[in-house]
Amino acid sequence: MKKLPILLFLVFILLIGVIVTYSSDAFSIRKFLGLASPPQAVNQSKHVQKNQKGSAVHSDKSEKKTAVSGKLDFNEIQKIVSIANENQRKIILSDEDAFRNFIQNEAANKSVLTAAHANKIDQDERNLFIAQRGSENILREIYLKKLIASKIPADFPTEEQLHTFYDSNKDKFTLNEKVHVWQIFLPVSDPENTKEVELAKKKAEAIISDINKNKIDFDSAARKYSVQRISKYRGGYMGLIDINELTPAIKEPLMALNPGKISSPIKTEEGIHILKRGNTVPKQILGFDEVKDKIRKLMIDHLQNQLRQAIYKQASKTYPVEIPDKTIEEWRLKLRTNVSTNNTTNNVTSGK
Repeated sequence: MKKLPILLFLVFILLIGVIVTYSSDAFSIRKFLGLASPPQAVNQSKHVQKNQKGSAVHSDKSEKKTAVSGKLDFNEIQKIVSIANENQRKIILSDEDAFRNFIQNEAANKSVLTAAHANKIDQDERNLFIAQRGSENILREIYLKKLIASKIPADFPTEEQLHTFYDSNKDKFTLNEKVHVWQIFLPVSDPENTKEVELAKKKAEAIISDINKNKIDFDSAARKYSVQRISKYRGGYMGLIDINELTPAIKEPLMALNPGKISSPIKTEEGIHILKRGNTVPKQILGFDEVKDKIRKLMIDHLQNQLRQAIYKQASKTYPVEIPDKTIEEWRLKLRTNVSTNNTTNNVTSGK
């Protein structure tokens, strides 16, 4: 349904074509869009030619193919619906308007595809190769998903397997101690430039002094002075941060503060920081029921990846495509030479 705007755009263009009908000889909407003449228009011109010359002119095979490719019947719609997932089918068939939009979308797709055939896009060797690659990729993924699905038991993972995984990986479901952090950040372009660092530090000291004297609160000072884009417009709030993820230069002075207090200027490689510490959230181990669904997904994803690798390995043994290292290097050098030659030719023809 995301492609419906394409149909609306085409309708808009055609409406413009009606408005400028008086100048149709000077401006062609079809040519502007790069569309070849439709089969009806072609046949009509052939009929006129027959009347003028008195000889029958027959449409060629490409015109017949174009006319056929523009059809959309129930069988095709049924196939499209059959390959959609359950949620998509529910949306498509939910009501009359939804289904009509779906059909209009598919009709618009068919129209653009017909235009592509009419303009011989399918006769270009490069386009054919791209289409072939896309088809091969899709076919390979269908094969892999089907084979992988057949190898995974319907009841995998069982309740026992879920519990075993949870008990063996509790560290993965442990939330480390965290702390709420606010900051006002003043950057320095060169941390080795003593003068620049001192100026930033004096500015930070003046800000701290104003906060301590209640001339300005931390929130307002952050909005006014801080250059940290993420926190600036949140009053300097950096979020609930894992204490273990803090750098030593920040962690030590921050954790030495009492909740609600602000630090002296802290120098790092990036600049000068004024920190404000909030409350801490203690370390927490998530219960089995809280992470059960996550574990199930992790185990299924892991098994699918293992099976995918095994399928590739087995297919390479059963249907080997062997290319000697010498040949691989020859191909690389040849391609590199071709690329260099093409770039040189392009520069010469473009006048560079």
